[in-house]
Amino acid sequence: MEILKFDNAATPRRKKSNGNLKSLAGLASVAAIAVLGSTLAANLSLNSGSAIEFGQGVSVTSACDSDGITVTPSVRFVNASNAGTFYLSTIALSGINAPATGTTCLNKTFTLQAYGDSGATPLQLATNSSTSAAITQATFAITGAATSAGTAGVTFSGVTGNSTSGAITLGFGTPTSTSGAVYKITLQSE
Repeated sequence: MEILKFDNAATPRRKKSNGNLKSLAGLASVAAIAVLGSTLAANLSLNSGSAIEFGQGVSVTSACDSDGITVTPSVRFVNASNAGTFYLSTIALSGINAPATGTTCLNKTFTLQAYGDSGATPLQLATNSSTSAAITQATFAITGAATSAGTAGVTFSGVTGNSTSGAITLGFGTPTSTSGAVYKITLQSE
């Protein structure tokens, strides 16, 4: 007695799945093109394609300067045991229209403030090392070729006035705003 007989056994047929595979590949290709197309269409340009640092940057145009003032913040790393923090330490302003004659920013009073991501209260920029007072704004004026007057506790360097491309760097000796807390910097002229 034979238990299994393989001589005349019918071979099982396999269904062709090429049609389903082709449909699936075509659908995946269409989806990939749609995703890739929307990704490429989302390209945007900030500040006319120029390099931007520290957040995303903002060009400022004040009443005394029609072509804008460049604001460049810099940070300083303060090391501590098992920690360390980057603080906003200087802000350089360049391209200030401050020639000795005409409608210029020379002798105008500027007020600089920094803000967080939300809220209308300015951040504390630094602490005045002489008085321990909080500095929430830096006020200054370019009064000549190499002079400036401004907020106590804020240092001024690199001052160039009597020029169409004036500059000034504001330094915060005892900074208190971390670089991650600063989202906006405003500059107002009076």
